[in-house]
Amino acid sequence: MEKWLEAKTIATWIIIAFVAVAILTFSIIKLVYVNFKKQVESQLQASQLKLDYQRKLIETSVIVQERERNRIAADLHDSLIGKLTALRLKNQLQYDARQSDAILEESITEARRISHDLSPPMLEFMELEDVVVNILSAWNSHFSISFYKRILSTAAPSSELKLQITRIIQELLTNTYKHAAATGIFIGLKVTTKNVCIVLRDNGKGFDAQQGPKGLGLKNIELRVMYLNGVYKVKSGRNGTVSIFVFHL
Repeated sequence: MEKWLEAKTIATWIIIAFVAVAILTFSIIKLVYVNFKKQVESQLQASQLKLDYQRKLIETSVIVQERERNRIAADLHDSLIGKLTALRLKNQLQYDARQSDAILEESITEARRISHDLSPPMLEFMELEDVVVNILSAWNSHFSISFYKRILSTAAPSSELKLQITRIIQELLTNTYKHAAATGIFIGLKVTTKNVCIVLRDNGKGFDAQQGPKGLGLKNIELRVMYLNGVYKVKSGRNGTVSIFVFHL
């Protein structure tokens, strides 16, 4: 009995108890950590699946839009433009058809512009700056346009990137024409080894920031920027609107 009361024996049991408590504590902490890690991994996996699903929806939406645009462009070119051209040729045979001929020519020109906007030709063979110039040429009659480019890289953007940039610029110009009452447009293009930067500024009346993208039909632009994993910022005021876009090559 006296042996249990010896200091050495008591110390030994204290050490054993301390080690046991330490092992138990470590086991509990490890168990909690493992469970927490599993929960975090599960949440991250669910978030990633959600992001993948959203991105797939965006991609599908953009693809469907392009297919529909191409279909409409083909119908417009093969049907409407052909009929208007035939009608114009017929009217040219008459001396009193000058006014109707002018209207028809304007209709044909506008139909060609719409067809071109819907399905831009030969993007894969064009430089990005030429693509932008080609877009702007269709709007020369609506705005005074200034174009600045700075090409610091020979890296060629993909056809998909050029197509989506085309759509974004077209949408911006259309919105500016419909809503901004602008007379002048400045567009800047900068290409580096890593990024493509586009700036579009107008001298219009601007828009209410509270309306956001939906108010002016800019949701498609936002969708395309997300599809390209790009970033953008729009700032509007009494002196006009500035839109800035950055895309990775």
